[in-house]
Amino acid sequence: MLVLPAIREYTEKRPDRPAFEDPVLIAGESDVFRPFWEEVYAQLQSLTPQHPLKEDRSILSLIPKEYGFYGFRTHPVTGEKQSFHLGIELAVGERREIYPIFGGVLEYSGFGALSGYYVLLSHPDIQTEDGYMLHTLYCHMKRPLVKFGAHQKMLREISLGTYPIVPIKKEQAIGLTGSSGRTVGTDPVLYLQADFRKFEHRPIVIDALKLFEEKTYRNNESNT
Repeated sequence: MLVLPAIREYTEKRPDRPAFEDPVLIAGESDVFRPFWEEVYAQLQSLTPQHPLKEDRSILSLIPKEYGFYGFRTHPVTGEKQSFHLGIELAVGERREIYPIFGGVLEYSGFGALSGYYVLLSHPDIQTEDGYMLHTLYCHMKRPLVKFGAHQKMLREISLGTYPIVPIKKEQAIGLTGSSGRTVGTDPVLYLQADFRKFEHRPIVIDALKLFEEKTYRNNESNT
């Protein structure tokens, strides 16, 4: 089990939302916070995250440079300038199997108007000293391959999401690539988001690309 240092004090509010919203938090990007998060990412990399498509091409090579990176960019659907992207998007082929980057536990599986078919996993073996747990979100699938049955859904509602526990192994496919929800055109993309969550607290979103060892990394300033 990996226990990371407390992270809450090293966060900032998502920068592109109006002041009246209760925003998500992001890993702090100022010079003061950067060394802390570099160490956090290094510890996460030491766990050897799995490529979600189980292939040799780097994650970096699959990200559309115009809109697919974490951070500020022009929104590819709405045209909104300086829209802050919370995840990364990978250009993928049709009906390819999607795998979790870490083994974990199924939290949700379903459909949303924006995210399309999605799977949310928690990773109980990766926590912080202040009680946050790593989660990964996979969106715009053709369809999920993991889900709760009707009885399991009822038990989840009664137990406030604590039972039953459905483990997801690293070698288990969780979905198929495709195009669902609000995406750019019809080409299949996979949205991947990584964040730390704690009950009744705002999630803390981190840059999913930095979970992987990438020798070259396009910084946020080049996405504007």
